[in-house]
Amino acid sequence: MIKFSGSHQDFGIIHGQYLRAAHHNFYTRYNPATLRRQLSIYQKFYPELILEITSAAKVIGLDPNLLLYEDIASFVDNQKRRINQRTHGCTIFAVHEKGRTFVGRNYDWKPAAREFFEQYDLNFTNGYRHFLFSDEGVYGRHLGKNTRKLYAEDAVNEHGLYVGLTYAHIDKWSYGLSPSHFIRYIAEHCRTTRQALNAFKRIPCAIPKNFLIADSKGDLTVVEHAAKKFAILRPDEWGTTHPNSSQPGAPKLIVQTNHCLAPSLKPLDRVTRDNPTANTFLRYEEAKHLVEIQLPGFQFTDIWRILRRSHYVYSDETIWSLALELSEPRLNLYYDTALGQKQEKFSF
Repeated sequence: MIKFSGSHQDFGIIHGQYLRAAHHNFYTRYNPATLRRQLSIYQKFYPELILEITSAAKVIGLDPNLLLYEDIASFVDNQKRRINQRTHGCTIFAVHEKGRTFVGRNYDWKPAAREFFEQYDLNFTNGYRHFLFSDEGVYGRHLGKNTRKLYAEDAVNEHGLYVGLTYAHIDKWSYGLSPSHFIRYIAEHCRTTRQALNAFKRIPCAIPKNFLIADSKGDLTVVEHAAKKFAILRPDEWGTTHPNSSQPGAPKLIVQTNHCLAPSLKPLDRVTRDNPTANTFLRYEEAKHLVEIQLPGFQFTDIWRILRRSHYVYSDETIWSLALELSEPRLNLYYDTALGQKQEKFSF
């Protein structure tokens, strides 16, 4: 785990040293027009990240425009060209019952990510302390090469706020923050799900992704983002079939895989075109079913059983898993699962 406390500028210096030591494969050219548009957005909404990147470039001895383009603009051009299409995805679910909030997450991506996967414990001077989980940019042009780019797929902060993303099969694009930087921004600046949703209303996101957000008070939601518009999904309240449905504090559940659930975005969903054999629908139904049969009385240990003993939620391409109880907090990480499960407990 990489631990850091200080300013974004200081972190940029340390991260630059890390990239240089790892012989990271940096970009050698950039698109000035895309970078110019992206810089204006980041300077408005996330200027501390610009300082972080330029500080890293100085340590490396690299033209700052090259590193800025790689970090805050290249993904826009990639999305325009519709490259880096994924054939698999991830599963996240959140449960709230009797004042306790649980999150389970299986991250499935290219097996090469196991060699680079990293955890970050970050405590910035003007932000909230948080843990990030990063595949270190193992995708596209960096696949099989040296790569150490912080690419946050999940974060949980000191206020018990979790945010994680899953892949979306939508071809749209816009100018805005990368999904990973959105996760970092929320972890640093937001205490609650409501505050995170306000961030999505104010700040543009460049690439379609699905974000699941949960806080320690049990406010659960999914943001399905299509770059130029997004939809907010809330948990279905338990119906009359649930024995406790008429009682105050009935359980809440929300699940997100890789297909669109919002009616307004379903016409944009190209999952069957991108990957006709996708199991996103099976993973969604299986995760929902496995949670439901543990209710009422959901426990922290139930998360592990759902993540590990499933037929579809868990796969040989699962790189890491999270079992989180946000209201305690009780935070577990499982990794290298296909090579022999390892477990790590962490806390603030």
